[in-house]
Amino acid sequence: MTAGRPGGDRRGLTLIELVLALTILAVAGALVSGAFATGLRAWQSGVRSGREELVARIVLERIATQVRAAVASPATKGNEDAVAFDAGEDYLRFVTLAAAGPAPVQVYYGLADDGGGRRLVYREYPWPDKEFFGQGRPRREELVAEVTGLTVKVAKRPEDPDSVTEAPSEEWSPLDQVPPASVTVEIVVGAEDATEPRRYEITAPILSGGP
Repeated sequence: MTAGRPGGDRRGLTLIELVLALTILAVAGALVSGAFATGLRAWQSGVRSGREELVARIVLERIATQVRAAVASPATKGNEDAVAFDAGEDYLRFVTLAAAGPAPVQVYYGLADDGGGRRLVYREYPWPDKEFFGQGRPRREELVAEVTGLTVKVAKRPEDPDSVTEAPSEEWSPLDQVPPASVTVEIVVGAEDATEPRRYEITAPILSGGP
């Protein structure tokens, strides 16, 4: 009579069973890891998009508030009388009451190279400034790294201020000695090399019609 093995059959896993178990674990781990990585990227993208939209909203609302409160101060451009308001395709400079403190302040929005690409820079200058169209020293400067593009368009006031049919013209100059009727600002938020960069736009009227 042959005695049985105490405790029953205690054979270990065969090599094939061990390899199969490890393979299943590896596949399951890869699936879980891939799903986690995808979820993490989606979450990071959502956070980044939310931050970019918030930055765009803050920047454009500040520009619009300052533009609406622009002061039509007299200035000199070259040897000619002008208004203290200047705009180009990628910059905007004017005098406003909607800045820090009760006194008028000259503000500037433009693009500057910070070594990693072009970024939006905001500067404040004391006012009055005898060289409004020159390059003075700002008393305050901020770099908005999230904003990588800036486009500015101005609309000239109609010749007849009482006209309701005459469309504003974009052919405006500081030598007109009156500020434009409105300013449209478009900013690009996000990486400069993005396939579809996010663009945000706002149009603000200038409430001050002249000196």
